[in-house]
Amino acid sequence: MKRTLLLTLLLTVMALFALPGQAAELPKQEMHMYHIVLAKKGPNWKSQGSEEGMDVRMRVIDAVRKSAKTGLLVSAGLVNDETDVEFIFIFDVETKTEAYNLIMSAPTVKSGFYTPVIYSYFAPRGLTVQK
Repeated sequence: MKRTLLLTLLLTVMALFALPGQAAELPKQEMHMYHIVLAKKGPNWKSQGSEEGMDVRMRVIDAVRKSAKTGLLVSAGLVNDETDVEFIFIFDVETKTEAYNLIMSAPTVKSGFYTPVIYSYFAPRGLTVQK
């Protein structure tokens, strides 16, 4: 029964895309390459409950606020779940290497508090952070 329902739904969606002029067209948006950085707990990470750990997080948040003014940082925030990722950053820079150099210059990464993982992805052009 579940399989039949799923197949029916899939065929309906496919039919909507196959019929010209029948489905509402999405507005065309120019796409742009962004780079997302996941700041994972590094080898020298301290728990959130420790004074040092909280101090480091506050320094990261202050650095994020300053970075937003440069225009290179599109968005950033804390991850609020049980994972080894603490922060997510989205940069508007030309290359993955540029994103790597930016994040590797951060004192919290240099010290081993965080270990970065970087991905490149396409999203609509014009993503911005409130300054």
